[in-house]
Amino acid sequence: MRAVVGVSLGASAVRAAIMDPMGRALLGTESVTVPRGRDRLEAAVEVVDSVCARHAGNRESAVLVVPDDPRCRVGSAATVLHEGGCVRVASELGAQLTYLTLRGLVEPQSTIAVVDIGKSGTSVSVVDVGSGIVHDADWSDAFRGATVAAAVREHLLAAYGTSAPRTASADAALDDGVEWALEMLAVHRAVQVGGPFLGGSVTVFRTTVDRLVLDAVTAVSSWVYDVVARGRRRVDTVVLVGGPANLPLVRGVFAQQWGEALVMPAEPQSLAARGAAVLAARTALAGRQYASAS
Repeated sequence: MRAVVGVSLGASAVRAAIMDPMGRALLGTESVTVPRGRDRLEAAVEVVDSVCARHAGNRESAVLVVPDDPRCRVGSAATVLHEGGCVRVASELGAQLTYLTLRGLVEPQSTIAVVDIGKSGTSVSVVDVGSGIVHDADWSDAFRGATVAAAVREHLLAAYGTSAPRTASADAALDDGVEWALEMLAVHRAVQVGGPFLGGSVTVFRTTVDRLVLDAVTAVSSWVYDVVARGRRRVDTVVLVGGPANLPLVRGVFAQQWGEALVMPAEPQSLAARGAAVLAARTALAGRQYASAS
């Protein structure tokens, strides 16, 4: 039996998850950076094709997750699949909810708030787990991964930069280095970043990043609380996802706000891709059952 593939399209990267045909075991994950100026959707479809080819994946059942406006989710069912022409399409929230439910991270009869911190902003979606109906949702660009990266970048240039003119390629390399450093600081206390600095490279400390973004993280945590509090539904669980959710500071601030109600999945940046793979497995199973019945 062939593997199944789920792919999520992010602001700067495409993430893929490969699962066994029953959607029970994660066989692997991949992340592909989308080059600047490249059509992101076209790149995502190419990743679907290449991952399916390399892992003997079932291309017919593959599911692609695409970003949407969280505020348009209210009143709709998050887990509905759509036929996107060359590939089946799911919402980010629907894929995330699918994986959270399968792994037992949320209760089937509960109402949860999914807080998704991405490169372009932070969204909150209050959803009924059993039905998938979204009761409330909002989005803000007050805190985003790009803001964190920009704050670190400007700090490094101010503290260690040279007076020599910088090229566009050097700036692009520095941007990539800072984004890599932020990923590594989720597990390391300090990392080296190369760039137009005196000495060629500098050490970025997690404590420095914490100092730069503490006020912004505290503010977005309060904003999330206000969004949840204004709704008519009592929220049982708050789930923190997205790349910046890996940062210990972000996790700590939200844990202080929500306590035991907070769920922080492992590898929150790939949660949507893993959920898409589960949806792909269910699609493939439904196709086999239909074929058998015919």
